[in-house]
Amino acid sequence: MKNEWLKNIFSFFADLLNNAERGIVDFISAFVPYAVPIIPAYLTFYHTQDMMDFPAWVAWTSAFVVEALGLASVATVVRFYLHNKRYKSEQNRAPFWIAFGVYIFYIVVVITVNVILEVVANTRGGWIITAIGLFSLLSFPSGVLISIRTQYREMLDQKQAAKQGTQKPNNDNQTQPQREQKQKHASDYKDRIPVMLKAEFDKSGKVLTPKDITSALKLDHEKNKGYVSTARSKWMQESGIASSDHFKI
Repeated sequence: MKNEWLKNIFSFFADLLNNAERGIVDFISAFVPYAVPIIPAYLTFYHTQDMMDFPAWVAWTSAFVVEALGLASVATVVRFYLHNKRYKSEQNRAPFWIAFGVYIFYIVVVITVNVILEVVANTRGGWIITAIGLFSLLSFPSGVLISIRTQYREMLDQKQAAKQGTQKPNNDNQTQPQREQKQKHASDYKDRIPVMLKAEFDKSGKVLTPKDITSALKLDHEKNKGYVSTARSKWMQESGIASSDHFKI
């Protein structure tokens, strides 16, 4: 009995630590990618202030906007790439190459400011400059992590919504039966067809043909001509119009 009691205590603490470990890892995974750009931002601040003689406030602003641009552009590139893999139709495709071009421009700016200026100054060794270059590109892995974590969270939300029956289908994923359910049939216009026939007959003395009716209602003529013809004949009979009549006498 005593051993069972000890086992329950240790099991409780083991579960507590495992849950805490998962929480800590999730927190670090979510927080660290946003802290990573601090390093390349400092490098940009240092080089713009000390080598380009920018005022301190301008150098800090440059560091912030450059790294924000890098983080946003790489995250956008990844999101657009995954979006275009999911949606194949041209009208739903995101401008991936524009976002990619923005990121390339960011790379050019960062390498020029943090690496080329070091090479020109010739005050550091080659490996130190290489390390500075690698630190300057840390926004790439951080942006990728942020983006794929966001995509994964959205995927889980969509699955949860699908289970609850609240997910709205998009045009690319909509199945053919769903599209067919939205198609109108002549029976949907059973009250409108007699009104159309009477309005045209009162106006011109002409009895609309089944083709005229399906065209006006934007229906598939072959699928709906039977119903329309029956409704037309019924209206003519009720109105006392012979089938050979086309105009008022």
